[in-house]
Amino acid sequence: MLWTKNGSIPYETTDGTEGWQPAPDKPEAPEGKEVIWVAPQWIIRDPAPANREGYQWAYFLNEGWVELPTDTQAEQPIQSFTSDQFSNLTTAQL
Repeated sequence: MLWTKNGSIPYETTDGTEGWQPAPDKPEAPEGKEVIWVAPQWIIRDPAPANREGYQWAYFLNEGWVELPTDTQAEQPIQSFTSDQFSNLTTAQL
């Protein structure tokens, strides 16, 4: 029997604390598939496709594998400041 606590991946034993609940047994994956735990159930899915440069795959239960860009922020130039552009504030001035 497997046990889960707060949606954790099921374990064969508990740590003795309260809150553990029985979890379904892990199914066998058919050839070419994999099994993952998405509380409160096991999901059989296709393995992730290979990533290509600038993109990675994310798995969504309702959509399956979706390719997303890894660089979601445009490069921002780093602005330099001179010391006279800063002033010291006391806590009372904030």
